[in-house]
Amino acid sequence: MRASFIERNQQLLDKYGHLLDGAKHFTNSPRLNELEENKMAVLFDNAVRATCVENGVDYNTLDITKLEETNQTSTTSIAYMIKTKLAMIGNVYPNMMSRELVSLQPIPQPTYKIFYNDFKRDDDSSLSSDIHSQRNYANNVEYDPDAPTAIKTISFEITSEDVSATTKKLKGNVTIEVEQDLMAYHGLAAMGLITGSMGAELTREWDRTIIADLFAGATGGIAYFNQTPPAGITYGDRKVWMETLFEKFVDVDTQIFKKRFRKTNYIVVPADQAGFLEKMEGFVPDSVSVERKTIKTGGRYFSGTLKNRWRVYVDPFIEGEILLGYNNSADWTETSYVFSPYEMAYLSPEITNPNTFVKTRAVMSRAARKLVIGDLLGKVVITNS
Repeated sequence: MRASFIERNQQLLDKYGHLLDGAKHFTNSPRLNELEENKMAVLFDNAVRATCVENGVDYNTLDITKLEETNQTSTTSIAYMIKTKLAMIGNVYPNMMSRELVSLQPIPQPTYKIFYNDFKRDDDSSLSSDIHSQRNYANNVEYDPDAPTAIKTISFEITSEDVSATTKKLKGNVTIEVEQDLMAYHGLAAMGLITGSMGAELTREWDRTIIADLFAGATGGIAYFNQTPPAGITYGDRKVWMETLFEKFVDVDTQIFKKRFRKTNYIVVPADQAGFLEKMEGFVPDSVSVERKTIKTGGRYFSGTLKNRWRVYVDPFIEGEILLGYNNSADWTETSYVFSPYEMAYLSPEITNPNTFVKTRAVMSRAARKLVIGDLLGKVVITNS
């Protein structure tokens, strides 16, 4: 029986518990930390199961602890393959900025179901639609024998949809000479550096893919902000003018609230607008060094909070638009978007080409993704005039 990521599975914790330190939620809530650990344990388990199948090893008799203690260094040994796979997952998954913006639902098979929730009337319409025309929906006179009416129904619905994993692949090359010289001069393993870079690239690409999907699927609201300040204004007036960007955030937030009854709780901004927000009254920067956060995430980072309402994330790869969205960290079914890793980071053995003396190693990542409720997302479009 395959474990679910919402379960606190003791068997998986016994196997991988010592490897889950990086799986922490940004709130540091014990319950949410446990959910993140559950997700990462499932990703580890998916990788180990796949490796066992590849090597003809019985998964049920495999002892992870003994594999970690072995000194086998052969890149084709199952001990080496499992250890490097788990290390790669630990390098990719915890560093994805987008996992704080969407629902993460690891899947145990390449084609599987993802889940999200909604509330429905008895005519199958969402409670967030036609709210004005439905103001008498709960009116009833079932006690009137001449013209009784039935009590209307509201149902909680878990919606499931099929998703299929897509694949990202990379390979890294290094010549034997470069590997020898780097070790001789600096004591560094060239292939280890290349593998780390490929892991960082997977992190960047999944983040970029997910964030691009969020922008493309935002249907909850839109507003426009002219970032060119009025001519001839004083410094004091400029501070007042800057606050009009905050007003645009409120406008989009209000549009989303009217559609979904949810207030947005995060913002994704380009680098230029990040500098703008950091100067705004009510912005509180994060205490962790930006340099530390950007090394493994490809430049994306959590910047701070604005007006005690929104967490602000910076993405230097976007321009001209700001995203506002809602994601419920405490309820994985209430979200705009689902990201479902299957084989988060597969790492191949090293292969040496005897004709060129070039060493090659490849990484692969397989995951499904789906936008489910675009009305929980909105945009502020930046103009210049």
